[in-house]
Amino acid sequence: MFKWSDSSFYLEGSGYFLLLLPVLGAFVGWVYRYTHPEVEPMRRVVLVALRTAALGLLLSLLAEPVVGWWSQQVIRPMVLVLLDTSPSMKTTEQGRTRLEQIFPVLKSEDWRAGLDQAEIRAWGFAESVYPLALDTVAAVNVGGQATNIAQAIATAVESVGERERVQGILLFSDGAHNLGRDPVQLADELGVPVYALGVGGEEMPADIQLASVRTVETGYIGQRQQIDAELRSWGYDGRQAEVLLYEGERELQRQSLVLGGQGQIQSVSFNITPQQAGPRIFRLVVTPVEGEFTRADNEVLVFTRILEERTRALLLAGGPSTDLTFLRRSLAADSNIVVETLIQREDDALYGGVEWQATVLQDRDVVFLVNPGAWLLNGAPAQDIVRQVHSGTGLVFVGGVKTAKDWRADSPLAELMPLQPTPSSPYVADEVLLRISAEGRHHPIVRLQANEGDPWIRLPPLPGYFRTIQQDPGPMVLIEGAGRVPIIATGTYGKGKVMVALAASFWRLDLMSSGVDGQPRTIREFWRNATKWLALDASSGRIRASTERHVYRAGEEVVFSAQVFDELLRPQRGASVGVKLAGGEVFELREQGAGHYRGLYGGLAPGAYQYEVLAEVDGVEIGTDAGRFVIEEHSIEFSDLRADQLLLAELARASGGSAHPLSAWEDVLKKLAPSKKLVEKAQTQALWGPLWPGLLAIVLLASEWLLRKRSGMV
Repeated sequence: MFKWSDSSFYLEGSGYFLLLLPVLGAFVGWVYRYTHPEVEPMRRVVLVALRTAALGLLLSLLAEPVVGWWSQQVIRPMVLVLLDTSPSMKTTEQGRTRLEQIFPVLKSEDWRAGLDQAEIRAWGFAESVYPLALDTVAAVNVGGQATNIAQAIATAVESVGERERVQGILLFSDGAHNLGRDPVQLADELGVPVYALGVGGEEMPADIQLASVRTVETGYIGQRQQIDAELRSWGYDGRQAEVLLYEGERELQRQSLVLGGQGQIQSVSFNITPQQAGPRIFRLVVTPVEGEFTRADNEVLVFTRILEERTRALLLAGGPSTDLTFLRRSLAADSNIVVETLIQREDDALYGGVEWQATVLQDRDVVFLVNPGAWLLNGAPAQDIVRQVHSGTGLVFVGGVKTAKDWRADSPLAELMPLQPTPSSPYVADEVLLRISAEGRHHPIVRLQANEGDPWIRLPPLPGYFRTIQQDPGPMVLIEGAGRVPIIATGTYGKGKVMVALAASFWRLDLMSSGVDGQPRTIREFWRNATKWLALDASSGRIRASTERHVYRAGEEVVFSAQVFDELLRPQRGASVGVKLAGGEVFELREQGAGHYRGLYGGLAPGAYQYEVLAEVDGVEIGTDAGRFVIEEHSIEFSDLRADQLLLAELARASGGSAHPLSAWEDVLKKLAPSKKLVEKAQTQALWGPLWPGLLAIVLLASEWLLRKRSGMV
């Protein structure tokens, strides 16, 4: 609402200019006392008036006139209401769901009266946000697959044009945030106070759930493979349940166990012997028990790829060494890997009377070059290895003393190396602690380890590493030292894949960590996982794409990643990379640098999906790749149905608001106390500054000239 309350007119300059206005008028009248030709009196009056007005306006501007006024405006504060309608709000407590406990508050007359002075805007949210009419809130149903509190807050604030009017956000939720960015950090950045009204208890309802399942990503025909699952239950202490293993609709095995209850984690393992190669999806089901809160979490899927035969690894070493012994022992301990060792003699030949021929590399899935010397680095073996990698063989390059001494930048192997040692003084003797790099934590070789935190930081330090002079920006660093010093990196070349470890004495990590909470498993499993990953065929073409996992829970965002190459298989920057799902949805991946592209897609319903990834440069298609993944019925929302009042308290404190139980909603309204405000503003307008007075004077003089012209006056 707006109204005038006062106005004024004053002069910034000298008022003596206004005293000249009568003189100016008299002078103009005297000039027009005679005209040629003579014009009628009325036309003479109009001419005098136009000339006087134009000149008088210009003379008045010299006095610098200013108009001032006061304005009054009533401003209503704005209160944003966010209502959590995610599946966890369906949890029943004391005969009512969490969502139903909120309805009486929103329909209360005292609630409406407390916010009568404010403008209310409301949204409901689960994993997405939608506008909500509070008058019909009783008709709102629980839905979605996850809870994204951060997105709800961001959407509400961004949709308001006048953010300064927002007095606060009223958040009704159980705090079970499980998707998207940290809402506490977001609330701190936005600076809009959040008043959280928490609902729900911190006790889990009666439920049985399969919390997780895991198996190796790669298995082999005829080799036993273990599938491990973790089960949790609440409210069923001492009850018996059965866990069944299916492939498709065919039951493979079943096991019985007595439930522990109270969230106790219980492990179940199945052993299978695959007889068919290819991608396989197994399904674990726990038989439902009467009274469960939900049965959506009684089933979970696991993906594995079965290969026809075991991985064949060749250890090709520049000489006997402790690292060679350690690598051979670690790989041989895995029954899925067949290991053979060949060692270079001093006379550029191989021990055991084996002559070097390219056939030595045939039928090898992975070749390990361990501390190679000049012959292996620069002679015929190097050229054969390069050809073998481009045709699809995996390569592991492990540096050593000979490597540091004999490495040359023009080595045939140089084109394969994402990391290369410096020609002079390459070895750094300082101890270096290792860790999984931020970009590498999602890589298949270390992904399972990264899911357990970072076991590498608990390993003893390496006694040294090789300083690098070049790091191709395309490959990915998996393991790094302090200061982001690259230690182990991977890359793709032709149809093959390469992993480079420019450090020595990995055997010390195994020896010195023995007996330390089983930590030797970290370094041993790393080499085994690397061998299996390198043995898998790399997709051909200029784009390689995949999802981070093959199986996702409902409500989780699917992570797509792609790597794009140019004609020389170097990282391609500036490409347009799009993902098309079988249902027709298309979205773009964002460039991460060095030819890597990444994107998230959420909101998919449970089911099996196929996707195609298309890359273009300057509107020209350069390659495609395809794959598939599965969204299972088990929603992340049901992983933990307990209310998180601590999160709501931290969120409110970070934003400058406060958190309360739902029963204290009246206290929140008193604290918020929205009321209209009368705002007065003083405004002034200088008439001598704007352009319009001058333009008006020109219009008046032009009108006078036209009238003189029509009268035939000179």
